[in-house]
Amino acid sequence: MKKIITYIVIILVVLSTGYFSFNYFKQKTIYVGPIDYSFITVKQSINDGSTGEAEYINKKIDLGSTALDLLKKTAEVKIKGEGENAFVTSINGKEAKSGDNEFWSFNVNGKPATVGAGSYKLKDKDKIEWKIEKY
Repeated sequence: MKKIITYIVIILVVLSTGYFSFNYFKQKTIYVGPIDYSFITVKQSINDGSTGEAEYINKKIDLGSTALDLLKKTAEVKIKGEGENAFVTSINGKEAKSGDNEFWSFNVNGKPATVGAGSYKLKDKDKIEWKIEKY
């Protein structure tokens, strides 16, 4: 009878050690709360040609915003037209001179934009560059 009790005790010790070891080493899940998908982060540069290349700034903006929305939030802007048909004529007091064939252009991720600033919907991590060019 003493042998049986010894075996039972050994089995219980082995089982409890295995159970506690399993729970100790098991990966813990930590809840950090909901992720906010209503904002995106983009970079923007405004190069008016007076000081060489402008530096990019990071900006958090509402999902669904356009390149023009971003520009209006970060600079003093004058435009002709509205919405999708808006044409930027001045940024931070620097006017593109139509008499000198100048205009404000914008690049998206290093490439010329294929639509107007009021039409281009920003995507997370986009890199927008504004600069005066000649036509």
